[in-house]
Amino acid sequence: MSDIASFHEQKPSKLFIETLEDCELLILHPETKEQLLKSLPKFERVFRLMVQRNLSVTQNRLISTISKSALEKYLEFIEKYPTIPQRVAQHYIASYLGISAEFLSKVRAKIAKGKV
Repeated sequence: MSDIASFHEQKPSKLFIETLEDCELLILHPETKEQLLKSLPKFERVFRLMVQRNLSVTQNRLISTISKSALEKYLEFIEKYPTIPQRVAQHYIASYLGISAEFLSKVRAKIAKGKV
């Protein structure tokens, strides 16, 4: 997870990452990246694939945000990440989906009542 523009342009990021569970964090500086690419050229492919994946995920998320209803976004979310709703507070999920926690609560109630 990174702000690719911030990393490559060496400007402050407009994004931040907050972990909700314990994790391992690896930090890579631009100089370290260049040293890595020089000493292990196969990493060039790894970084290219990471950038392509990031672009694809970002594009799909943007399209979903502007073209799908809250219900569709939530159903897609629980299909893709079935264990997260049991581990993460509802307001974090709502924020990720770009809707209010109150609206997500209504969506979940609708699903629970089988009105989908």
